[in-house]
Amino acid sequence: MPEAIPMTTSFALKGTPDVPTQVFEKFLEALKEAGASPELVARLRKTLLEDKKFTERALKEAVLAEEPLP
Repeated sequence: MPEAIPMTTSFALKGTPDVPTQVFEKFLEALKEAGASPELVARLRKTLLEDKKFTERALKEAVLAEEPLP
């Protein structure tokens, strides 16, 4: 019998992105379609998908294009 996987575990099956990645991709695509600047979408993509930073501070830096706060 296969080992149970905890509900909190995030993983991808056969190359399918995990659920948070799928949600963020759809969000970023919707932003782009709504006319958000390519720079904003790129900053959010880096923050959410590459760096995997989900803090208020990281999101403010991405959205407002501010230098990192001390």
